[in-house]
Amino acid sequence: MKKGIIFDKDGTLIQLDSVWYKIVHNVIDDIFRMYPKEESKRNEYLKIIGMSDNDFESTSLLACKTNYFIADAWFSLLEDPNVNKEGFIDDVCVLFKKHSTSDDLVFTEVEGAKETLKYLKEQEYVIGVVTADDVDAAVHSLKMTGLYDYVDFLGADDGINKPKPESDFFHMFKEKFSLDEECVFMVGDTLTDVTFARNSHIKVVGVLSGASSKEDLEGKADYILDSVKDIPGNL
Repeated sequence: MKKGIIFDKDGTLIQLDSVWYKIVHNVIDDIFRMYPKEESKRNEYLKIIGMSDNDFESTSLLACKTNYFIADAWFSLLEDPNVNKEGFIDDVCVLFKKHSTSDDLVFTEVEGAKETLKYLKEQEYVIGVVTADDVDAAVHSLKMTGLYDYVDFLGADDGINKPKPESDFFHMFKEKFSLDEECVFMVGDTLTDVTFARNSHIKVVGVLSGASSKEDLEGKADYILDSVKDIPGNL
């Protein structure tokens, strides 16, 4: 019987802070160039998405939600009543796509991620990645880290299917590869990943390589590991 495993991306396979500080600040810089009266609000823009100079909140918009939700939160800070909401959100999503697919970004895989994916392929697991990133950004970061060749299925923000924690991408993964629910499990670093697994009726492994602490995941994830490098010894 075929077995499948679905990974979250940032914080699970790719280090969460490896490029996101740079991406977010570049997007905010562009917003401030478009809306100069907002320039004094950088800290507010960071705080509302759960980002500080050296950390991410585990339940933050940045760690768990799509660019649309981040842009919507930033729109709530605008004081100019003449700015069109959907236009602003579209502009911000375009900026995220621009800066998150830049060739000068240096993405760093979580230690052992490539070796773990290679091991799972050798064990004939079907490998999926489900992320809040848009499709182009997800493909770019996976290719830059050399992980893309191991991925059989990518569920990313395409503007059509509902993102995590909804179970749309699980059902697509399951049906594409004719997998039974009991033969699939999820690996992720946030409670959004846990909720995605619960909505999909599959087991979930929480990893401590990203946004969440052990205390965040304890009693919620079925298993907790330090990182994906520990998966081969615990299957």
